[in-house]
Amino acid sequence: MPRLTNWQDDPDAITVLDQIEREPWVASLRRDRDGVEVRLTDSWIESTGSGLEAGGSAEASLGDLAAGRRFSVQFWDANATKALHVGHLRNLAIGNAIASTLTQAGGQVERRSLISDAGRSMGEAMAGVAQSGRHAGAWSDGDEKSDHFVGICYADYVAAAGSITGNEVEFPEDSQTRELTVRHDDADELLRRVLLGDRDTLELWYKTRAWVIAGQRKTLARLGVAFDRVFFESDFLADASELMADGLRDGRFKRREDGVVVYPTGLDGFEEFPLVRPDGVTTQHMRALAYWMAAPDLEDMTSMQICGTEWVGHVTCRRKLMDELLPNGNGSLHPTHDIFNAMVARQKRALASSEGALLIDELIDWLDERIDADPETRELRRRHPTPERMAPQIALGYFLPYPVARPMEFDQPKLLRDKQSVGWDLVRARARKSASSAGAEGGRPADDPEYRFAVVQSELYRQHLRLAVERLDVGPLALYLKHLAHWSMERDRGEHVERVVQTLLDRSARGLGLEATR
Repeated sequence: MPRLTNWQDDPDAITVLDQIEREPWVASLRRDRDGVEVRLTDSWIESTGSGLEAGGSAEASLGDLAAGRRFSVQFWDANATKALHVGHLRNLAIGNAIASTLTQAGGQVERRSLISDAGRSMGEAMAGVAQSGRHAGAWSDGDEKSDHFVGICYADYVAAAGSITGNEVEFPEDSQTRELTVRHDDADELLRRVLLGDRDTLELWYKTRAWVIAGQRKTLARLGVAFDRVFFESDFLADASELMADGLRDGRFKRREDGVVVYPTGLDGFEEFPLVRPDGVTTQHMRALAYWMAAPDLEDMTSMQICGTEWVGHVTCRRKLMDELLPNGNGSLHPTHDIFNAMVARQKRALASSEGALLIDELIDWLDERIDADPETRELRRRHPTPERMAPQIALGYFLPYPVARPMEFDQPKLLRDKQSVGWDLVRARARKSASSAGAEGGRPADDPEYRFAVVQSELYRQHLRLAVERLDVGPLALYLKHLAHWSMERDRGEHVERVVQTLLDRSARGLGLEATR
């Protein structure tokens, strides 16, 4: 369809159409009052299609889109206090998909994460583990994952502390401000001892953190998500102390009457940026600032962080402060892009650990159980090229077509419903039995309209991939996959078409991170 309604009277439009008509891959170009129709040559269709059928040229034709560029994609960014729940799954799906897309486009991509292990919640997890009495020995998996165990200890401690002190239990909107209050309880005492270097407390700290990270890594392995570099906020505490001292000395930071050190932002709605508690414990604001100021090994890289929209205020304040601290380094401030994803809700309630949100491990188990419980879906698993990847593809794919900045409703049964779950659509399309007796097999492949359509779709994938690289948005790629899967399931196809479609589906699965990244 021409972009101009009066294209027939526009000299530039006519010139472009004349140029297209002379291209060697154009068999004919028809123009009339109804529009323009281009038919590609049979030789182009068949040469492109044969490469797709063989599967050999699918990736090679894409690697120039980001060749020579280096990227750092930061996501996961978990607390070392609990297991990963479904609210974290959107962050993981988006970050992994962007990293996979950039890799497929020829970029050199590093997946990294920053683990929160030095704030109030860490003290609460340590206190809960200590009260359980299981911290004295080594961990034995048994029937329980180590991150699940620490998460229960953490939740029990927070709930008990709330009932004793009258404070509310953790809620998502409080996660960045609740740690400002010094409660002088076991959690605060353990944090104080960690900072003093007490040997026994440090051992508890290391052990609690290791148990959580080990459990979370098992969850990530089930999803097929791997990271190249992982940092801890505690690695940057010395940098944070130096930043605080310099800020107080030059007057950029202020110490309030209650002892909290803040950065007066001058911004409406977030006038003060709290950095350090009265007892010297840094806030997550300060620890993140120290990390991004250090920007370890991010020179000459395009860096991005995937995080929730609850961090918009933090990012706004942090970037303003970094502009002041590095006035001549604005071109090298990291991350170069902040990609915010809105909350995941269930029955209009935000999914949070304090609300007993469904764990990712529980979701994967549920999907596997549902797949294996039905003869029809068991047959799908048998035919799927990577049967062990079915549940992760369904779980991760569910989040990708939604606009990232808008809240989304998590409806668990939809994950296994046709046309309501991209991951499920992909699984069904990839597991489709080769239709050797279906469709038209006589004559040249280019005579089959379904074959021509499938080959042209390969070119549209490249267009969407290019836009994803430019905009760091994988939503259009996910919608492309959704429409391709629907089209493939609604038609009886011959073997030639089947092989082209399977190549396109496989390529889409890799490009969106729905196949394992390692």
